Amino acid sequence: MQKRASQVLVGDLLVQAELVTLPQLADAMPVALKTGVPVGRVLIASSFLTEEHFRQALSLQSLVRDQLITEDVATAALKLIAKDGLSLNAAMQKLGIDSEYFNAANRLGELLLSAAAIDQSALETGLSVSYTTGLQLARVLALRGLVKERVAFVALIAQALLRDHKLSRVQAIDCIKQTMSASQNGGKPGDSGLISSALTARRVRPIRLGELLLLSGMVSQKALLSALDKGVSEEVPLGRMLIRLNLLTDVELNQALILQEMVTNGTIAPQDASQVLTKVKEADISLSKALLQNDQQKNDSSDLSFEDFLSACGFPSGANPSGAKLAYDYLKSKRLNEEQCTLILQMAENSKKKEDLEKVLKSYNW
Repeated sequence: MQKRASQVLVGDLLVQAELVTLPQLADAMPVALKTGVPVGRVLIASSFLTEEHFRQALSLQSLVRDQLITEDVATAALKLIAKDGLSLNAAMQKLGIDSEYFNAANRLGELLLSAAAIDQSALETGLSVSYTTGLQLARVLALRGLVKERVAFVALIAQALLRDHKLSRVQAIDCIKQTMSASQNGGKPGDSGLISSALTARRVRPIRLGELLLLSGMVSQKALLSALDKGVSEEVPLGRMLIRLNLLTDVELNQALILQEMVTNGTIAPQDASQVLTKVKEADISLSKALLQNDQQKNDSSDLSFEDFLSACGFPSGANPSGAKLAYDYLKSKRLNEEQCTLILQMAENSKKKEDLEKVLKSYNW
């Protein structure tokens, strides 16, 4: 019988994938219990397991816990990693895993590779960290300094427009290259919140626990990274580690997990889930009341304020980029969607000569 995701143990995956034997795991368990050292570390110290295989197993365990793959798929992937020397991402592709989560990460990675924003090594590292931590690939690459945050932001927008057939692949890659060129002299004011802006305002499903907690402001980026590092080294799930570090309560964790499940089931949009969790925290109200308030206050994009529109497009408070008022009018009249507005304003900012907005729109056949 398939174990519930929360019960999947890394030792089980290692044995099922034949990376360690049951007797080896049995020998390691008493040592782990006596010393307090995680069983995976004991297996590594005993030369039964390599560090790399252990980290891959942790990544797969995290994906199973978030119900993105089954335990059987995790076992099969781990076998391919061990026997064929594949990366985790290559193993998932070889198994034919087809889901929005994996496809979105791979499409974003491919765009950044094609634009020469990152190399294959950086992509594999970013994907591995993303799978383990639950943070979006764009955020991981920006946090690690592998790409500028504005480049990752524009790549996310271009990816969404490419998916919706409003941009060609060549155009998407060119947008990333233009942003890279414009970012060579350093980031612009307000760049530090761009990834959160992109992920909050747009359709990102499913959403992992770490990303949901960050977007809602339940935990800070620094606190989350600390909990992730400790969780990996001690083999403790992210939620449990946040509670252990007094960064989250049991009730708050359960509320976040409920909303995560609602997003997965399509009951609520990711951006609404983060807003509901924010309401719960800031207003100290129940989850059901926050959900009710969110339904009552929900408006369509025509009711978006100009200031919020600029923020969603990646501009800091007080900014007034060229063409912004016209783009805002086009959004309200539904001539353009939010991603299209964001891209044309970002491209206009990247341009050395400020082009007429209608000319930019024509270049994209919009």
